[in-house]
Amino acid sequence: MKARVARHHVREEIQRRILSGESKPGERLSQQSLAKELGVAQGAVRESLLELQWLGLVESIDHLGVFVGDLDASRISEAYLIREVLEGLSARLACNHAGRADITELRKMADDIFRLAHENKAQEMGTLDRKLHFHIIELSRNNILLRLAETYRVLGMTVRASREPQIIHDEHLGIIQAIEENSAEEAERLARRHVAGARQMIESQARQGNFVPKWVG
Repeated sequence: MKARVARHHVREEIQRRILSGESKPGERLSQQSLAKELGVAQGAVRESLLELQWLGLVESIDHLGVFVGDLDASRISEAYLIREVLEGLSARLACNHAGRADITELRKMADDIFRLAHENKAQEMGTLDRKLHFHIIELSRNNILLRLAETYRVLGMTVRASREPQIIHDEHLGIIQAIEENSAEEAERLARRHVAGARQMIESQARQGNFVPKWVG
């Protein structure tokens, strides 16, 4: 159990450094140095780097070592394509499980996201936005879906919402209302459209050359 906890801690820390930009693309990650710095065995670092390689955050080059990957718009856009499908399915399945308390909580979260946007509290807004989306995924009650969502959400942690707060708020409330009314097809359609809107914004910014990933803790 201790080894598992140590590996999780190491992975989360290296992941944080990469997503926040503290560790730059192309930077070599020394297993020995990281193990010494984090106070763990090199095996824990090695296993953590393998997990991060699977996520695409690091790259292993034969005879040279492990390096921080290039977290560009195309990679994030790929994650959003997967997110669109999975969150649409999550919203559909949530219709079968969401109770009155869940709907109340989701609406409060949506309202708080809107308020934080107007208060220019981008960090808090981004964090709460991620929690709202993940709560809907949890309401799917599908464990495999939860595990898949954890993977693509890592890349989503680099992006803050950059669309109009009113549009985001209206879309959140529409998804929640469809779930409340047990309108499975509508909930899925609205959830997919919501994620697609964010992806299209990222792609538009990339085409204009002004896309910059921003850490959402």
